[in-house]
Amino acid sequence: MIKMGVIGMGIRGTMFADTIGQNQYAELAAFTEYDDSTRERISAAYPVPGYKDFKTMIDREKLDAVIVATPDFLHRDAVIYAAEKNVNILCEKPFSTSAEECGEMAAAIKKNKVKCLVAFENHWNLPFVSAKNEIESGAIGDILNINCHLNDTIFVPTELLPWARKGSSVGWFLFPHMVDAISWFTGKTVESVYAVGTKKKLLSMGINLYDTIQTVLNFTDGTHSTISSSWVLPNSMPLIYDLKIEIIGEEGALYIDTNNQMLRKGNAGGYSHVHTLGTAVNGLSTGGPNFMLHYFVDALRNNTPIEANERAGLINTQIVYAIHKSLESGRIEQVQSELVYTVKIGK
Repeated sequence: MIKMGVIGMGIRGTMFADTIGQNQYAELAAFTEYDDSTRERISAAYPVPGYKDFKTMIDREKLDAVIVATPDFLHRDAVIYAAEKNVNILCEKPFSTSAEECGEMAAAIKKNKVKCLVAFENHWNLPFVSAKNEIESGAIGDILNINCHLNDTIFVPTELLPWARKGSSVGWFLFPHMVDAISWFTGKTVESVYAVGTKKKLLSMGINLYDTIQTVLNFTDGTHSTISSSWVLPNSMPLIYDLKIEIIGEEGALYIDTNNQMLRKGNAGGYSHVHTLGTAVNGLSTGGPNFMLHYFVDALRNNTPIEANERAGLINTQIVYAIHKSLESGRIEQVQSELVYTVKIGK
């Protein structure tokens, strides 16, 4: 049995804890939650030891793996401590909001020979998996460009993520998903990026964050892709997020739209899209993050390689970091090369 601990029991942490309970080869052994009232409430739902500090949990419990589900900018210490204690890691995306921290985390993972999965959950998201299969079958030929739109309602930065203004952004929260999807679909290397953004709506509310960010990814083969994300869609939208991807190939195209989840509802409460990707069937959740956790457990049980690993997390952060740098400089910014990643990890 794979004994797992969860660090951070917010929305994602509790989702992972529930999914562990659905896996026949894993069990939730303990959890960490810094907030006292939240930890007390969570303890009533999960009859396992609850800790305020992740170091105490890792030191006291005999864990095979931890899930790091803390805010975007608080992954480093937990990842490095777990690696140094020879505990495997599933870390939320982005791997870190600091390229330097990513290098330190990757180095600790490599040095201690533990496994790490960075939560790029779209590798297990059914529409994305189908698109990947179509691409690999040659159905649309060589990919020329991918255009991604991933937006959230204003509820996300103002209410859902109280920590957003402390060290995140629409770019850090949403872009890692799209950067990863583009990399996964194409297998191409990003050479440079150019980004623009707008601060208006959130700034008027006293929140110094970008409302929208748009970026162009320039690949080493001369092709390009675009990503556009917003954090200010009205809360009246039919779903909390709006994700659409257009994949253009030499011989055809693919279109992903997860805003339309095939079930729509209209009643006295208004019009909405019912979330179907992830619905529980026979007591088992069927969403991308759920399938991802089961994959992680299997990788630990069978000692198989992990594709969306710390190296993928490092490269992803380097790209998103360059996007934010371009936002501030107003210039095209270069992304560090594979050679730099290799040297950084090897330190």
